[in-house]
Amino acid sequence: MFKRRRAPEFDNIDTVIANQVLIKGRLVAEGSARIDGRVEGEVDIKGDVVLGEKGYIQGNIKASNLLIGGKIEGNVITSGRTEILATGEVVGDIAADILVIEEGAIFSGTSKMVREQRTKRNEPKSKAAAAST
Repeated sequence: MFKRRRAPEFDNIDTVIANQVLIKGRLVAEGSARIDGRVEGEVDIKGDVVLGEKGYIQGNIKASNLLIGGKIEGNVITSGRTEILATGEVVGDIAADILVIEEGAIFSGTSKMVREQRTKRNEPKSKAAAAST
């Protein structure tokens, strides 16, 4: 009856910020990223992001999909899915199409559902497109 949406795959990682790395400033990347270190500043990733259990972001983050095992102190914006694992913590606001919070996770902020992808899928076809079908 109900179809469960498939979770994004986080296997293809283009950029890795290792455990002992500290980045101060803006982090921008086109592909996917895994952050196990510390970022103090804005994070803007066009692909998916995995924040490992020891990962920490102090600043706002934008990504396609986000899997949070570490801590974020800042606002989160994703066009797809944001998932806070049991080890994860977010202190800030979240705007996402899908928000999943596991038992044991910490979320202190507000959430807003962003329906951009769903709206585009559900838009009626134009009259010309409808006439040709």
